[in-house]
Amino acid sequence: MSWRRVAILYAVLAALAAEYWWVERPPPPDAAPEATRPRFLPVAAGDMREVRVRRDGRTLVTRREGAGWAVVEPAGASVPPDLLAAFANALGSAEEIARFAASDGPAYGFADGARVEVLAGAEAPIVVLIGQTNPTGTAVYAQRAGAHEVVLIGRNVRYYEDLIFQALSASRVPEAEQNAPVGG
Repeated sequence: MSWRRVAILYAVLAALAAEYWWVERPPPPDAAPEATRPRFLPVAAGDMREVRVRRDGRTLVTRREGAGWAVVEPAGASVPPDLLAAFANALGSAEEIARFAASDGPAYGFADGARVEVLAGAEAPIVVLIGQTNPTGTAVYAQRAGAHEVVLIGRNVRYYEDLIFQALSASRVPEAEQNAPVGG
């Protein structure tokens, strides 16, 4: 084969590649808009200034101090500020996974759940009831006071709530006697 034929074959190959590139190539897929879920609360975590949580007859009041959070009530409780911030962030960034009619209140477990009040700015507090987890265990039922619908939100809100009350309980455990025998 001569060099002339090789050059012609390369020219044909280049022409076919160019024709494919500009004519036959499929168009790039359109970037589908991501489906965003609505946020559960109209307040972001950065706008919260105080959070009150009531559960099992106990109340915890936390307040933003500078860049962190501090426990106001009960006095002397030692709950880590990062845990309080994580709860506020989880609550402020919670998205609505699904909505249900609030016709059957006891089924959602609000009577045994937590009551959370969020204060942001000069507005009235936002009251949220947190109920049981859903049957699959992936989310919790929540309802804003006065709303006619129950919403599923991420389970991490309940997770941080549980950790806060565990830390609150641990701070009230009496110290052991130094001379007491092990197990007694």
